[in-house]
Amino acid sequence: MKAILKFYFLLLPKISTALWRFLACGLVVLIFVSFFHIKDNTFSKVEPEREIQYLDWKINSAEYNNQTLVLPYSTKHSLSDFTIYTTLPDLNSTSTLFIRCRYKTITAKIEGNYIYASDISNIGWIKTNIGKNRCYIPLSKEYSNKPIEITIQLQNPMFSKSSLSEIILSSKNTYMVEYLRENLPLFFSAILLIVCSFGSFIFFLLSYFGNKKRITPLSKSLYHLAIISILTSTWALCDSHIISLFTDKILVDGILIYASLLFLAIEFAYYMNSLYGENIVIKFILLISKINIILQTLLFVFGVKDLPDLLIITHLIFVIEIIYVTIMSILNLSKYESSEKLLLNIGNLLFSILVLVVIIMYNYNRDGTYFKFSVISFITYCAMQIAVSVVRFIKTIKKQAALREAEKYAYTDQLTKMDNRRAYSVFKKHLGNTTLTDDFHVIYFDLNGLKTINDNQGHTIGDEYIIGVTEILKKVFYDAILRCRMGGDEFLVVLKSSKDILKKRLFYFDSLIENWHSDNIKNISVSYGYCSACDYDNPTFEGLISKADEFMYKMKNEYYEKSGLDRRRHS
Repeated sequence: MKAILKFYFLLLPKISTALWRFLACGLVVLIFVSFFHIKDNTFSKVEPEREIQYLDWKINSAEYNNQTLVLPYSTKHSLSDFTIYTTLPDLNSTSTLFIRCRYKTITAKIEGNYIYASDISNIGWIKTNIGKNRCYIPLSKEYSNKPIEITIQLQNPMFSKSSLSEIILSSKNTYMVEYLRENLPLFFSAILLIVCSFGSFIFFLLSYFGNKKRITPLSKSLYHLAIISILTSTWALCDSHIISLFTDKILVDGILIYASLLFLAIEFAYYMNSLYGENIVIKFILLISKINIILQTLLFVFGVKDLPDLLIITHLIFVIEIIYVTIMSILNLSKYESSEKLLLNIGNLLFSILVLVVIIMYNYNRDGTYFKFSVISFITYCAMQIAVSVVRFIKTIKKQAALREAEKYAYTDQLTKMDNRRAYSVFKKHLGNTTLTDDFHVIYFDLNGLKTINDNQGHTIGDEYIIGVTEILKKVFYDAILRCRMGGDEFLVVLKSSKDILKKRLFYFDSLIENWHSDNIKNISVSYGYCSACDYDNPTFEGLISKADEFMYKMKNEYYEKSGLDRRRHS
């Protein structure tokens, strides 16, 4: 039993992940190959005609005999053909019959002679009914006012119903214009989804590079939301056949539809993982989503089952995901933590209901308008998710800014706004045992007479003294790699430059100190000592500081000897 559980939870997920990635790459290759090895119904471009005609058709089938055709029509007998017929009106050189249905075969006769027979679609060696959702039968003037008879065999998906939903007479250009006009909202909705995906991806990058952890639940959810938006827009454009109107690649449309749905199932599972965290349910959904890709790809490639017959499996995965999201949303609605989480859970709940309605609509009539409803659902959902993600992102940025500000204060001396001793410790730790180059210099400073000023004039004037020296240090050593206040009147500067530049900087420092004064302080004095790495063999940072401190104290002793002041009372 333990061995079975170990296989299920450890080995099977790894095997399925490797297989589905391999087969996903294979599916991408098939899509690419299908552009060059494809056989489906195509037709040449024609001059535009500004007229669409809906003819009166009669039908002969297992259910009806010589009755008026009422659309949409679906046969109740899965393998039975049906025939529709009418008399054609006056035609021109661009006239075409446009038939909308999911078919296996379509043939057309005029006066008993075949004028059209649908091809067998295939990708390489794989025969398929993918993309057989539209049929275009070109006509010519010689067929004017003659009877036409069209025999159709619809596809027979196991759990969903196909129907003959539209048949019109027009030219291709006119049909394209009218179809685009009718589906303009859908087209713009798909474009909006793509825009949403770019917006989501931009916020993902901002979240990724604006966070030390790089990968966070927020950045992962934004990334998967962007992928979901792209897949949804691809599916919508292909399922509505807007793309194939311009490319004539109906079979490619069909492949993209099923590939988008397969990857949507797994991307939505990853998105739920980023929202709710990994648990046994999420692991199970991810596992069956990967196995679904493996199973459908293998069955399709080896010709066992066509993808339209296998779509129900993907729908079942969507249903499982919807049930999980619904349960989690209801549970989380009772835990009011923040406004964005409340909005997120309401959006998840509404979206689950909408997707369930779409699945029901599809299985009731897969040639209906379910995709329009589904795109609206996805746009609403993605817009809500992006809005929530933006709010979260802004809050995260504010929180990180506050943390950076707090960190800045932790390593900054509040009086001088220079680095403090904690920053010095971090710098020393970061430097470690690094070999110091010859251009590495350490200068240690000590303010002379600060205690006297504090005792006689007060700490406010003493602070003015310290700030005056600090401003000079910042001005002279503007490019130092460390400027640090080590204690009350002690400062450390680490500079990388030539020794000549160091001496010029110190000369400049001396001149500024000598000429500095304020209303309360007539003059200031600073002792310092410096030490350069080039003067020693294998110097260490602490060794240089020790030597610089030693030289500083020599200069300080000279100052007090010359001034005649008691160092213990005035230091």
